[in-house]
Amino acid sequence: MYLKEVQIQNWQCIKEMKISFENLMLFIGESNSGKSSIISALLILLGERNSRAKDLREGKNFFMIQGRFYNKFNRSFKVGREYIAGKNIWVKLYKIKNREIKYYISTGKRWINISEKDYHLIIKSVSTLFIPSVSEKNQTRFFIQSLLKIVEKRRVALPKAIALLIERFNLLNYEYTSKGLYRNLIFEIFLALLHYSQKLKKSLLENTIILFEEPELYLHPQKERELFQTIISLTKMGAQIYLATHSSHFIALDMYKSICITRVNKEKGAELFQVKKELFSGDEIKNFNMNYWINPDRSEMFFARKVILVEGQTDKIILNYLAKKLEIYRYDYSIIECGSKGIIPLFTKLLNLFHIPYVAVYDKDNHSWRNSQELENSNKKNKMIKQSINKEIGSWVEFENDIEEEIYEEDRSRKNYKNKPFYALKKVSEGSYTPSKKLKKKLIQIYR
Repeated sequence: MYLKEVQIQNWQCIKEMKISFENLMLFIGESNSGKSSIISALLILLGERNSRAKDLREGKNFFMIQGRFYNKFNRSFKVGREYIAGKNIWVKLYKIKNREIKYYISTGKRWINISEKDYHLIIKSVSTLFIPSVSEKNQTRFFIQSLLKIVEKRRVALPKAIALLIERFNLLNYEYTSKGLYRNLIFEIFLALLHYSQKLKKSLLENTIILFEEPELYLHPQKERELFQTIISLTKMGAQIYLATHSSHFIALDMYKSICITRVNKEKGAELFQVKKELFSGDEIKNFNMNYWINPDRSEMFFARKVILVEGQTDKIILNYLAKKLEIYRYDYSIIECGSKGIIPLFTKLLNLFHIPYVAVYDKDNHSWRNSQELENSNKKNKMIKQSINKEIGSWVEFENDIEEEIYEEDRSRKNYKNKPFYALKKVSEGSYTPSKKLKKKLIQIYR
């Protein structure tokens, strides 16, 4: 079965939350923003964890966790004397304070109260692996033991690569082995799983759900990227992998439906921001994906307190430099180079839906040397940027006619546009250089 939807009420820091699931899920957000609460809710739903007194949200007298699974092969489940079957299977846990948990199942018509034993028989049809953020020997052993049970259930011979890794694990000395070594072992197991799955032409894990906290721990950036691509490949083969991460190397801009951002609201508790619809169509898809592949570092924008969207390299370099010089630079802000003015509205569309504050910074491009067609084209793009901005979330700053003219405080001719970033940086890095009042005002507006 494939998990497709979860509803949570009054669980830890979550008052009410609904999550739609893809095979790959990327939970991101600041510390104490609700990621761990989501993971623990999934673990209890999947029968991998017991409830605790502190799980009930403060001031509430019940919690409820409900999940909808897509029953791909229309499997039937015996409940008491009857069989339950359907393409969609709902399960629910409901607990009133100081009472036992009640378990329910439904195919969409009515809820049937079932025993804890029956609930676990049903839910265990979906294998689960949990990799916590602290991977010491005991946690790694539990992960390996759970993996072996899944492989045994699949009635597949244990791949030699994984057998060798497990043998290496058993030889490790607990007292003198670093946590990094255990994490690296898990990394190698994922690579071996993919390699063997590719030979089988299907996932060795099949529809297993893997909850993986902070997969980036103890890995170099290069290995982070390799592990993420391995995870993507496994999910395309059918595995369900849910990551809680603080690393932009585990975010793919073109997989925006998988991204879930958590934030804390004092009144509402933890909130989730997720995009469920198709954002782009036609050439927009090609343009957006090309820009991502040209510069994958753009994924950083999902972790920023505020995003500064710029057209190109010159703006990114100069804004960074001048902000530090004026002592208004913010490390929790990210400057994202969009590649061109015409692409900025695609980024604002995404930022609007995820409720990430931003400012779009662009050149007016009404230079005296431009012909009427060029002016019409640039003004059309300027208008599109302004219209794309949700004023409750974002704003815009327009350079007249570009950042170079504001730096040099003079009109620039067309021939001056070679090696722009180098000469612009050379100018602002001169000891005597001071931004004009107009430029300084715009910089403060950008970084406020």
